[in-house]
Amino acid sequence: MKNIHHVVMFQPRFARKVEAGTKLQTIRLPRKVPVKPGDWLSLREWTGKPYRSKQRIIREVTCKKTSILHLDWSDVMILDGQPLNSNLQQWFAQNDGFKSADEMRQWFAATHTLPFDGVVFFWQNNSPQPSTKPC
Repeated sequence: MKNIHHVVMFQPRFARKVEAGTKLQTIRLPRKVPVKPGDWLSLREWTGKPYRSKQRIIREVTCKKTSILHLDWSDVMILDGQPLNSNLQQWFAQNDGFKSADEMRQWFAATHTLPFDGVVFFWQNNSPQPSTKPC
């Protein structure tokens, strides 16, 4: 079976962390065509106003793993059916570009509403240098 190429867009605050190589995962709503391990991810940001500017490729990577995430206000974070304790929640949130699990919950509440059920894409950086070519 052929691996699929997916475009994943990032806000500037997260794009900087992807470019630095410190963000190796992202949480998204489920897609019509699901991302699977081995699929190619083109990690991008808008060069100006979204949908009215070119996209800049930050990195092109291979999806290493996907997981199902449930997040709600009651300090519950469930990854692949397993509740995460507070230390793991902090670690997970920081790996996703947030300062804390509380900041992550607040961002998801404002952006998507809680409870939130989504998919986490984990990747490995295929090359040490990010791409800077616009699309």
